[in-house]
Amino acid sequence: MMLVEPSGDYSWLFDLVASDPGTRHQALARHQAALAAASDALDEWNGLWSAHYRSRSSQARLQAAMDEAHARLRRHQGQTIDAPLGAFRDSPDDDLDRRARWAPYAVLYLQWETDHPDEWGARESSMWSRWGTKEVLLHRFRRAGVPEGVEPQLAALTLAALRRPYRCKDWMYAGLVRHFSDPLFFHEVETLTYADDPLVRLRAQFVLHVAEHPERNVTRVSWRRWLDANQLTA
Repeated sequence: MMLVEPSGDYSWLFDLVASDPGTRHQALARHQAALAAASDALDEWNGLWSAHYRSRSSQARLQAAMDEAHARLRRHQGQTIDAPLGAFRDSPDDDLDRRARWAPYAVLYLQWETDHPDEWGARESSMWSRWGTKEVLLHRFRRAGVPEGVEPQLAALTLAALRRPYRCKDWMYAGLVRHFSDPLFFHEVETLTYADDPLVRLRAQFVLHVAEHPERNVTRVSWRRWLDANQLTA
């Protein structure tokens, strides 16, 4: 399969997590405006498809209009974070260069959720399921590994997930620890086993258990099974 490489300058997307509110909101407005234009094009394409399906005449004209709407959809969506996320998602496991090139944008998406969940979760910030996107990205890192260049950021995001109230798909961060090699990360997790919050302590113990057994796959039920096996309750 021929993979289409996104084109354009996507460096501005990192302003979505800028510490300066003005810079961040400018990037957010740019991202949301491109998504709105893409959504309008998709709505038009859907309407044309319905007309094309029902019509028995003017098929060539309808098809041309559908092609134009689809081209606008791709053009506008290609100006958002969806383009580099799609490139990362579709990268073959063995294409290390491509994965390394687009992995920072996958981390950016996860960082955006961690630091600015309201802006990340706004209806205008995504055309598709944001939780589904988070799941796909974490699954790709878990399955194919963590490129060296983004390991520190993913380790920090994992620690943040351990400390905070649970968010949808946070359980998938545990599956990343088999790819981490920094002793400092595991020291930080060990420190969390003495946290005041008993749930944080249990999460940290579970992550250390996962790290000790990298051959075991982490699933939705792994946490509960671990608790039951240790006769613990969260």
